[in-house]
Amino acid sequence: MSTTSTTSLGSEITTDSFLTLFTTQMRYQDPLDPQDNSEFLSQLAQFTTLEQTSQQTEYLADLASLDTASLQLDQIGIASGFIGKTITYSDENGEGEYTGVVEGVKLEEDGTVSFVIDGESVSISNFIQVESTAATVEGETETDSGDGISSVVDDTTEETTN
Repeated sequence: MSTTSTTSLGSEITTDSFLTLFTTQMRYQDPLDPQDNSEFLSQLAQFTTLEQTSQQTEYLADLASLDTASLQLDQIGIASGFIGKTITYSDENGEGEYTGVVEGVKLEEDGTVSFVIDGESVSISNFIQVESTAATVEGETETDSGDGISSVVDDTTEETTN
């Protein structure tokens, strides 16, 4: 005869199995010696508690999944701001520093967000810094101060002849 601990037995009982046991017990009770009302009410209370616990577990799982989705959307939004920028990042072990231009952003199968650099995924957790960039267009220089704000300065000077 095998023994089962109360803890493992409690974790194995589902709503369906509880209802099956309860209805079987009701079906085979002795009509001349019916079940005590207090025992019947106790079992109904246990069933109600089991059902409420199950609903709370589902609700908490839904909340956790909403929090995860919200965090992923925030990370994707932030990471998208780095597309086209040169960043410095570390390898998976946190050792060594590499630089590359962010080509895109990717949501990995495990739910993490990564930069796409040279066709490879780089976790945003390996991000170290974004490099300041400058681009010249017809005598104007666009500077990025690293805080996402760019300004355009006119580098051309007009010579006047008298």
